[in-house]
Amino acid sequence: MKNISKILILSAMALALGACSNIERSRNLDDAKVSGNTLAQQVCSTCHGLNGQSINPTFPSLAAQSKDYLSAEMTEFKEHSRRDPAAQAFMWGIARNFTDKQIAELSEYFSKQASPVNKAYSDPALLPVGKKIFEEGALENGVPGCNGCHGVNAEGLGPIPRLAGQHADYLYKQLMIFGSDYDEVEAKHEDELERGHGAVMEIMAHGLTNQQKLAVATYLQSLK
Repeated sequence: MKNISKILILSAMALALGACSNIERSRNLDDAKVSGNTLAQQVCSTCHGLNGQSINPTFPSLAAQSKDYLSAEMTEFKEHSRRDPAAQAFMWGIARNFTDKQIAELSEYFSKQASPVNKAYSDPALLPVGKKIFEEGALENGVPGCNGCHGVNAEGLGPIPRLAGQHADYLYKQLMIFGSDYDEVEAKHEDELERGHGAVMEIMAHGLTNQQKLAVATYLQSLK
């Protein structure tokens, strides 16, 4: 009986090791044959959640984002043209060997996941303030409403990202990055700014106080 038990234990260990071995092979980011779905489930899920619904506000939820936006962002990571310092630290290395096919498959996978629902917000008093800015802007500072680009319900459209249900901490951080003065970074990405990518958001962010940025982020997080 002891021998049989030992054999069963060894067999189970071998199966487990085999499974782990398969997982490790699928985590080989240099392998162009690995599908986007596999990358999404076994690599991206570590930070962004299995279904693209991140539980850590450091990392954005990707669920229900448009394919155009996801594809554009991953291409920027691959080409090292995304200006977010935190994203550079995490994503430049991960995306450097993504193929066009993998990017398309990853975009398809996350775009089809259920919309994120994130009702946890720190200060309910900020909701009406954020709602007003999202819908009407802060015209006294030259800031138009956010819904003109991001949609009435912040659902996004094409290359413009979905914001509804996104982590407030993450959104606030992004607004702070858009509003900061990175002379060196702006010089490096002068061509990108001339194409208009991010230029509108820089105007928006510069026209909002930090408290207003937090209010908008809090409101967006509360949206379904």
